[in-house]
Amino acid sequence: METTLWLNFNQENVQMVGISNTNNQNTISNFIQENSLTFPILYDSGSSGGVQGGDIYDLYYMPNDGSPYPRDFIIDQDGVIAYANNEIDTEWMLSVIYDLLDTSNNIQGDINQDSLVNVLDIVSLVSFILGSQNPTELEIIYSDINSDSFINVLDVVMLVNLILD
Repeated sequence: METTLWLNFNQENVQMVGISNTNNQNTISNFIQENSLTFPILYDSGSSGGVQGGDIYDLYYMPNDGSPYPRDFIIDQDGVIAYANNEIDTEWMLSVIYDLLDTSNNIQGDINQDSLVNVLDIVSLVSFILGSQNPTELEIIYSDINSDSFINVLDVVMLVNLILD
């Protein structure tokens, strides 16, 4: 989830938090370090510190049938649950996030998502093609100008044409 979700999105558009049911800072710190997490981990203050959960857990309880995974939720811009699952399914989660971000309203070719299509987008696209930068999932979508599922020189040509027109 760290690399597939958190690091692939602009944190202004997508926010991610973990909620712990233990207030043992050593346990939390070890978990964060072992998993190289950079997103915030919050403590459910209604928790007694055991596996039974707390206030947040009670609000969003889902029977887990013995699943070792925590519950995963995606909450939309209005606070409504758009996704809930006991198992990690990042492909499904990405699909839900893209739907919520509604990428269809974005400007074609605006790879850096600054609301302008200009030479900076060309620089990003070329750096992705040359492998000097790794695009996020969203940048891949914006970089495939001709929608052929490949990012290559044809996309550069189309992007230049978009800018010149």
